[in-house]
Amino acid sequence: MTASTKSVLMLLSTLLIGILLGSLITGAVNNRRMRNLAEMRSARGLAFHFEEVVQPESEEQREAIRAVLDEAAPKFSAAMQESRERMRALTDSVRAELDPLLTDEQRKRLEERMRIGPRGAPGVPRLDDDRRRRRPHSDGERGPGPPPPPPPGAGT
Repeated sequence: MTASTKSVLMLLSTLLIGILLGSLITGAVNNRRMRNLAEMRSARGLAFHFEEVVQPESEEQREAIRAVLDEAAPKFSAAMQESRERMRALTDSVRAELDPLLTDEQRKRLEERMRIGPRGAPGVPRLDDDRRRRRPHSDGERGPGPPPPPPPGAGT
């Protein structure tokens, strides 16, 4: 093998190893984030987060904080459940209004997206990352974004 061939093989090997390591690290980071989010959805996980942020200075203070958080835990759980139910009802309502406006192909795509949801969460619509970046932000930090669609019946 010539020196240039060895160099090319070495570069390609390094590139492939870098891609593999990047993919593995990204997957591990995303899994950790999803696990943290899942823990936060539980009342105990939320209490742990509060405690982690506050950083009690003594065991006595820690116990007092835990007592307050343990008492609030059922309220947090109930509020989270109510929020999920309201979002599900709103989503169903919007889908019912959209249904007569969509073609069969559009309904199929929407149904598939609703089934998958964001990052694999069932039942919640998600936008492609590219569309999310272009969406105008209320404070204008992301730029003007695309123009809004014309109102129904405009131009007829």
